Parts: sequence; structure tokens; C-alpha cells
Amino acid sequence: MWNIIKGEWKKLRRCQILLIGIVALALCPVAQYGSQLIVNPEIRDPNYDFARLFSNVVWGNTQVFLPISLVMIGGWMIDREYTNDTMKNLITVPVSYRRLLGGKLAVTAALSLMFGGYSIIATLLTGSLAGLSGLSMSVLARQGIQVILAAFYTGLVCMPLILIFGQIRGAYLGGSLLTFFLGYCILFFKGGFLLSVYPFSAALVLAGFDMQEYNGATQPPSIPLALAGMAAVLLLTAGILFLSHPGSKAGSSGKKKKKKGRGQRRRR
Repeated sequence: MWNIIKGEWKKLRRCQILLIGIVALALCPVAQYGSQLIVNPEIRDPNYDFARLFSNVVWGNTQVFLPISLVMIGGWMIDREYTNDTMKNLITVPVSYRRLLGGKLAVTAALSLMFGGYSIIATLLTGSLAGLSGLSMSVLARQGIQVILAAFYTGLVCMPLILIFGQIRGAYLGGSLLTFFLGYCILFFKGGFLLSVYPFSAALVLAGFDMQEYNGATQPPSIPLALAGMAAVLLLTAGILFLSHPGSKAGSSGKKKKKKGRGQRRRR
């Protein structure tokens, strides 16, 4: 499995699609701060500090930027094997198709952690350029851990969508748009049960994020229910992974070549 992960990471580093996530995560703190300036001009008040900017970044990452980036990149990693006609070669090596997909999911999970760390750097740069106050080691440690945890849990939530849309030819872009809608739906869950169980909000709850402040929840979320929602996502991912198979896509080109060869031999 480790060799699969290393191979997938080497392939991903050479591809420009990785820039999508890098640019998106860099724009998140800028977009959060800029939107607050437009909506609330008195944001320049000292009460808006680094802690508030970090919270806005966690909210924006989980709701919009991370789901779109991870599903697009993860789905593309699977789809490219069919698009480039390399899947038929990969399934001939002594590695099962499910382990191959598992390696791609592991790279996506590592990518979510990397994006979380990158968000911390982008937030520090944005806050410093904006002249925000309130940065301390305790704030950086507490908020930084929250950013990393939220990014990791969001990556887990995206895995079923990566598997589904990655195995449908050219559908990973549509999957990323659907993920944006699913992340946006956090705003509509105000009750304790739905707010806790819904996977995207469960990622925030498990990261220790204050949901009542950001989406107007009327009841505090439940950590046990959030764990149950995350466990359901992992079970769904395992089920999709177990049922996944290469299908006829990898072998279609080989069949065409065989037919062409038989026709050539007949003409000869």
C-alpha cells in the first residue's frame, strides 16, 4: 500500500490540478476577510482579530473550498486512469483494484491535512497584511489544531463522493459541484440531531467548532451523534470500495484492437 501511495503522490505532484486546491485554500482567508469588509464595514474594529479570522477560515474551508477541491482532485486521480487508458495496465499487476482505489483515497486524506496546514499559513499572511491583532501562541495552537482537524474530517466526508464520481467517466467536475451544494446545506440544519449527524457539520462539531455562532443553531450539537454520522460515512466509503470493480472500461480498447487485428488477418 505504501508503494501505491508514493506512486500516486509522485503522479499528482506533476499535474496542474493540484494548483486548484492550493489557489482555493489561499483565497479562502482573503475571501472571508473581504466579505466581512463588504457586509460589515466596521470590521476594522479591534474586536475582529486573528481568532475570528481563523474561525471564518474553518467555516469557509469546510463549507466550500475544501469539498470542491478534494472531490475534484480525488475524482480526477481515479478518472485519469480511464481517460489515459492506463487502468488496463494497472489491473494486470499483483495489486487489487480496491487497494488501488484505497491508495488514491489515502493520498486524498494526506492532501486534506496538507491543505489544512497551508490554510494556516495563508491565514497568518492575510491577517498580518490586514494588520489584525490578537495573534499569540495559544491562539495559533488552538485555532491551528481546529483548522487541521476540520480539514481532515472534511476529507473523510468527501471520500464516498470521490469514489462514486471518480469511477464515472468525466463526472468528477459534476461531483465537485454537488459537494458544494452539500456543504452549503449546513446553513439549513438548525436542530441538534440533524446538525450533529449531517456529515459536513459533523466534521465541524468533531473539530470543536462553535456551530451555534455561525449557522444560528438553536440547540448545541452532540459529539456522540457527530461520531455516529462520521462512522456512517466511513461505512459507506467501505461499502462503495468493496463493491467497486474496473468494469468493462479498461478492457474495451483491448477488444477493439483484437477485432481490428482479426479483420487485418482476414484481408491478408
